[in-house]
Amino acid sequence: MIVVAFDAPVDEPAQVTGFELGHVSLRWDGGAHSSRQFGSRGLLMVYLAAADMLHGVATLLARRDDSYVFTGASSAWSFALRRTRRHGLHVSTPAGRLLCHTSEAEYAMAVWRGTERLLATRTPIDGGPLTDLRTAMAAFPDIYRR
Repeated sequence: MIVVAFDAPVDEPAQVTGFELGHVSLRWDGGAHSSRQFGSRGLLMVYLAAADMLHGVATLLARRDDSYVFTGASSAWSFALRRTRRHGLHVSTPAGRLLCHTSEAEYAMAVWRGTERLLATRTPIDGGPLTDLRTAMAAFPDIYRR
């Protein structure tokens, strides 16, 4: 099982703009891949990263032969997803080092649940990042909503 976590530390009294820097982590049985491994070079705008990852799920579902590479804007951290016949999704570094295998459904739900947790923690004020995230959530395939 794979888990996606978005971490956007914001001081409690401050308004959340959606441009907050934070980290994204992928965790699975026996391993993890996180932007934290790059320290401050791995910081990325987590609300925009969540929208990008939701769009990536939709891209994978729409094109059966496609792959997806997530690259956090202004970040040294990234990962790649490639559909395989035998193992579902192959999650790797962009250089091709295998991180884990997961199913499309598990990955899609992990991104959805991670995004829900992010928004439940602190929702940004209306603006570009929140609009992008809401658009990505609305376009998310209904089959994976639960």
